[in-house]
Amino acid sequence: MKPESSIIKEIRKSVLNTECPACGNETMDSMVSILDLPMLGEAVETTLVCPKCGFKTSDVMITEQNEPVRYTLKVETPEDVNARVVRSTSGTIRMPELGILIEPGPASEAFISNIEGVLVRVMSILEGTEHEKKEELERKMDEIHRAGDALLKFTFIIEDPFGNSAILSEKARKEALSPEEVKQLRRGEPDMNI
Repeated sequence: MKPESSIIKEIRKSVLNTECPACGNETMDSMVSILDLPMLGEAVETTLVCPKCGFKTSDVMITEQNEPVRYTLKVETPEDVNARVVRSTSGTIRMPELGILIEPGPASEAFISNIEGVLVRVMSILEGTEHEKKEELERKMDEIHRAGDALLKFTFIIEDPFGNSAILSEKARKEALSPEEVKQLRRGEPDMNI
């Protein structure tokens, strides 16, 4: 299939005989895209969609392993909120001023989004949680909403022990992680201590 974007090298579509986890339909539509991501290299994006109920899941896997890295961006303008974010399954996202920490786990998904999209993901998670202090939750949601509208300045940090996550912005600062910093990061691997 002909790619629509300059980062897409190849697209393959097929139908898989696998059950939809949402509705039990016996087949899922599959699309595999080979991507050439700026600053990260080649990646494989897989997307599964149920033609019956619309359930969708996707993942991005970087095919290379790079040096451990940290990207930092001071989010101060609407352009900053629109900065592209590539988060691999081993990427940790921090927004200290907002009290947000997203660490990888065994079911961690990779994604390509922008900073606003990451904030929307956080808000959808908060909306789905039970919270004893309703006012505190509403305050946090309002704070995140203002940050998404670039009305509240904050720092967006992404760290990756395998170097496969990034903030794609000229304003983002890139730095190597020390071995000590790498040891402190979760990698998204299952805990095999039984």
